[in-house]
Amino acid sequence: MDWKYKRFQQDRVFPAPRDLVVEAARTFLSDSLGWQVTDTTGGLTAQGDSFGHRAIANCVFQSTSDGIRVSVELLVERAGATGFMLFDVGGYYRIQVRKWLEAIQWRLHQEQSSGQDVSPNPPVAAQNKTTARLFNGCLVFIVVMFALWFVVTLISALAGLLTGTLYLWGRGGALVVHGIWARIIAAVILLFGAWIGWRIRAQRRHHSPSGI
Repeated sequence: MDWKYKRFQQDRVFPAPRDLVVEAARTFLSDSLGWQVTDTTGGLTAQGDSFGHRAIANCVFQSTSDGIRVSVELLVERAGATGFMLFDVGGYYRIQVRKWLEAIQWRLHQEQSSGQDVSPNPPVAAQNKTTARLFNGCLVFIVVMFALWFVVTLISALAGLLTGTLYLWGRGGALVVHGIWARIIAAVILLFGAWIGWRIRAQRRHHSPSGI
């Protein structure tokens, strides 16, 4: 398991010339997402932030009999401002990659249309906007509740390490552990929490302009 990055991969074939596909992808990543885009041997690499996490998108362009295949690999740092990501809650990043490919398709359609001006972002239906807001609201709620549970667990672990009585709260209620095992489990929980905090701090220092 990669503890630094959570990886997502999707691809799609576009029946258009390679230069148009590459330019559509570059324009979307730089203008719509505001990410920093650089050229690579097989395509493009973009870096930016997504929902409080640093991310890298590798786009590879391959010629096929049906057109240009665009393979997008998104690497999202697990440690971020919203906490440590063990899994993709609600399929958020998977959905984002799919939307990126749809946006590239839309830009190609606009480019190939007869002299129409290309707006910077594809139109989004009102229903889709409402759905996106509801989804993002639910996602934020889940993240906040998980953060609260994690904080309560850390406090309980600290108390368990000192007293030898550990309370662990879950969906089935509270699990109580006593004695040496309570202290061992509490120590492991605290070490894991300290490691997550160190990873988040290290990432912030790494991406800080002053390096401090």
